[in-house]
Amino acid sequence: MAKKNTLFKNTIYKSILSIVNIVVPIIIGPYIMRLLDVDLYGMYNRVFADFQMFLAFAGFGVYTLGVREISKIRDDKEKVSKLFTNLFMISMLSNLLVLILYVTYSLLTSAGMARTLYLVMTIQIFANIFYVEFVNEALENYKFITIKSVIVKIIYFLSILLAVRNPDDIVIYAIVVSLTIFLNNIISFIYAKRRIKFSFSKIEIKKYIKPLIAVLVITNVDLLYSQLDRVMLGKYVNDISVTIYYTAFYLVSTLAAIPYSIINVSIPRLSYLLKNKGKEIYEEKLNNSISSLLFIIVPMCLGVFVLSKEIIILYAGKKYLAAIVPLMIACITRIFISLESVMNNLVMYPNNREDRILKVSLICGTSNLIINYLLVTFKIFSPITALATTGLVELTVFITHYIYARRKMNINVQVFSKKNMTYIILSTLFIPISLLLRKFNLGFYITMILIIITCMLLYFIVLYIKKDNNLMFILDKFKNKLKVGKK
Repeated sequence: MAKKNTLFKNTIYKSILSIVNIVVPIIIGPYIMRLLDVDLYGMYNRVFADFQMFLAFAGFGVYTLGVREISKIRDDKEKVSKLFTNLFMISMLSNLLVLILYVTYSLLTSAGMARTLYLVMTIQIFANIFYVEFVNEALENYKFITIKSVIVKIIYFLSILLAVRNPDDIVIYAIVVSLTIFLNNIISFIYAKRRIKFSFSKIEIKKYIKPLIAVLVITNVDLLYSQLDRVMLGKYVNDISVTIYYTAFYLVSTLAAIPYSIINVSIPRLSYLLKNKGKEIYEEKLNNSISSLLFIIVPMCLGVFVLSKEIIILYAGKKYLAAIVPLMIACITRIFISLESVMNNLVMYPNNREDRILKVSLICGTSNLIINYLLVTFKIFSPITALATTGLVELTVFITHYIYARRKMNINVQVFSKKNMTYIILSTLFIPISLLLRKFNLGFYITMILIIITCMLLYFIVLYIKKDNNLMFILDKFKNKLKVGKK
């Protein structure tokens, strides 16, 4: 029970953080998109897409490997210290190398304001040296992570409002974003260093290179999907198309932060259970995590799907109406990404099947790249087609891993259980409900509110009648909190 309560508390902390990560962008996003010049903001997103390609390799897979390996040995302070030191040294070297390559690339391929934006983002690569949050994640220091991140987000929020005031303040915006990330990473580094000492007695960098390369490719293969999509849109279409794609993908990704907290907090716990408690307990916790994820992610994505028009108008304004259909596609794609993430992070990775992830992801990612070039050749490459192909690739990866896990690894993964299918069926009913309510022409806001209320009532009332475990668990927790509060 204690372990379950701890996991629940960790999920709550992550959820609080996720809510802040949603609320701040929801406020800042419309402000930025309405204030900044459309072309300048498009330039920023194109440069940012290039930058993220470099940043992904700068980390060298240290974060993911660190979470998994430190979570296994978290009770042994000496081993944790040695592993932390080795991973930090590797991260520092990889970030410095990528920093040199990135600056060189920036100077050779850009000029004017674009070059300035490229160079401002070097701050983030340097800051990445101090990104040691993997230690806090592995040791499940979610209270610290949440408090620190909330404070930094507030600073970011106020800085944007105070510093970015004019349509051409795109460089100032980039500086604020970069310095905020630097501040976040420095605070995490200081906190981690107070609890874990460097241990230079036995540096074994070579030992970790091979597993890190595997993790690097595994964790960043989505670059062949979303990030590369944006790079290609900027190169073969225009900067505005990058913003359209990014807006759709970013909105769903931001909202998905809450259900993704379930995956994040489950990674260290499942790795620990698999190593120390056995397969049966691991499978039980795995399927609970999958069910909890689908309980939230499916209705959320389909809810955004039916309200795509309203969300784009409220968030970005009517000048970005072209993002409505991409947002709808991004919602469906996000469900596939979530399922693929479950298989990668909670099944394959804890069971040391990096080679399997690598093989499937590279094949599917390369296929996506080839399809994109074919779309470019036939002049039908756009945010819509790019997101659609990404969704198909993510679905393919999920199905492939799912079949392999059940048949070859003999792991009882229950994605399509009766309970999980209930979540999917109920959420799918949002579509006919929204179409019906729109026929009454009650106005923009009234229609949107009615759709939200009706869909939520349908979903939760049916689950309450069925005594759904996830819903009842949450209700019981809040009931207990209320009882404690009254006392």
